[in-house]
Amino acid sequence: MRKLSLIIVILGVAGLLALLLAAPQAPAQWGYGVDAARKAMGQGKQESGKSGDGGPHNVAGEDVGGKGLASTTTFKNKVRPFSYTIPAGWRQEGGGDPTGERAQFMKPGTTAGFTFHFTQLVPSFPRQASVDASFKQAKEEMSIGKYISVKRRDQGQVIGWETIESPTKGSGGFQRIQWQCYDAQNYYYSFIAHSDPRQFEQHRAALQGIINSITFGR
Repeated sequence: MRKLSLIIVILGVAGLLALLLAAPQAPAQWGYGVDAARKAMGQGKQESGKSGDGGPHNVAGEDVGGKGLASTTTFKNKVRPFSYTIPAGWRQEGGGDPTGERAQFMKPGTTAGFTFHFTQLVPSFPRQASVDASFKQAKEEMSIGKYISVKRRDQGQVIGWETIESPTKGSGGFQRIQWQCYDAQNYYYSFIAHSDPRQFEQHRAALQGIINSITFGR
């Protein structure tokens, strides 16, 4: 039984590697590729914290994109059965569709942001084995300082795990709260709330609030 479980996990990891190699944007979607993620989240806007001044980078400036949402807004996805809530004052950045497959938001004047993406995997993909293996690995990485928090995060038939990166050994330029999960139809979801590590504690409650607001079901 243990040998069979190991084979399943290996096959799952092999499937993930195949997806990463096949899709040009996959590294950012799966929590890798920091440089690509920075470009996507920052959209090239660096009105403050320019290189060399020691300040945060990828600040969302009001003079470029406006002030954002007039009130706290809940978005219901049109493709998959989930919703999430964005605080007042935040605004959508770049392309994407808040009710589609991917979108990103930032709070003007800060580095605080939220982004999500989902993709469908093959029916045979072993989601339970993948979650178990990924959760175990994250717990081990927590012991070497990559994360400050790792926990299982399930919601009905949606299974996954949540991580909070450390400011020094996380993904680099961003400190992230990330919920990765799979639904019963083998869709993979990545929800990331992030900020520059120097602003993380200041915005942590709002970032965690967005992650906590994600609700599956119509």
